[in-house]
Amino acid sequence: MEKPGLNRAEEAVGSLLREAGAIALRELVHLRPERKSDGSVVTAADRLCEAHLVEGLCALFPNDAVVGEEGASTSGSSGATWYVDPLDGTAAYVEGLAYWGPTVCRVVEGRYDAGWLYLPRLDEMYLAKRGGGAWRNGARLRAGDAPVDGDASICLPSRFHRRMPLPWPGRVRAVGSTAAHLALVASGSAIATVIPSFQPWDVGCGFLLVSEAGRRVETAEGQLVEGPETGSHLPVLAGAPTALRVLRGRLRRKPVAAQGEQQTTE
Repeated sequence: MEKPGLNRAEEAVGSLLREAGAIALRELVHLRPERKSDGSVVTAADRLCEAHLVEGLCALFPNDAVVGEEGASTSGSSGATWYVDPLDGTAAYVEGLAYWGPTVCRVVEGRYDAGWLYLPRLDEMYLAKRGGGAWRNGARLRAGDAPVDGDASICLPSRFHRRMPLPWPGRVRAVGSTAAHLALVASGSAIATVIPSFQPWDVGCGFLLVSEAGRRVETAEGQLVEGPETGSHLPVLAGAPTALRVLRGRLRRKPVAAQGEQQTTE
């Protein structure tokens, strides 16, 4: 049976994410959402999960740097950096939806190298490693090109309609998590997604999932995205090649936030 090529420490990352997912589920009974300065939602679960993940990653990879969405930061000597999103899709978490969870990625020499995403409500573990494939619950994901027709679904951020019109012949989905949108593209459940803005912790795992599953991650100009720096030309498109060509022809160069609105991923 085909398996991802992970070493022992990398295999333990999945357990860390499962533990973080259990923390988030437990904290649902104490739910008191707050607003951050950028307008996005944060909860105690975000902070608790980040602390758990950062502590675990530092123990597993003591020479790597670790950076968390909620402010955690440790230095390293290896040249590798882990980016931690303790709860991608916090608004969906607060609303009682299914698509949210912890996600982490490792960047080596400016390129996304490995990533994990766990969706606790669905008990789905995604992982991808550069050159090692994309996986969901131990099954390899393979998704290639697909026709753009009335059955083709794309995933968009929940406020995308306030930024710009996007004529699309098929269906549009918004599940509340950028990481989950990318996982759906990698699994073939969606043909593409558009990401107006992001941080490495939002997308590192998802970009690898899409690329390793056989699809593409590109800027609106068609430049391949392989790391945080190559994603500086926004928006970023991920999906089947035919869908990306269609989307590039229908998007303005840069989405514009609605008046008074911060450009957050979800």
